[in-house]
Amino acid sequence: MRFVRPKIIGTLKIQKMMAGNWAVMNDIKNAPNKIIIPCSTIVEGEEIIQQIKEAKFKDVLHF
Repeated sequence: MRFVRPKIIGTLKIQKMMAGNWAVMNDIKNAPNKIIIPCSTIVEGEEIIQQIKEAKFKDVLHF
């Protein structure tokens, strides 16, 4: 999955989706800055959050 880091990321959380899998989500409701990145475990989700926090604005990340 290709991800371009937005300027505003909000509060990133790992939540369980309705299908039973995990996802990294933020608390922003608007479409341009809404983040939903599926992941298989909580540990993988924590690694994704760390990568997003370390990246700079408009950096391209691949998950």
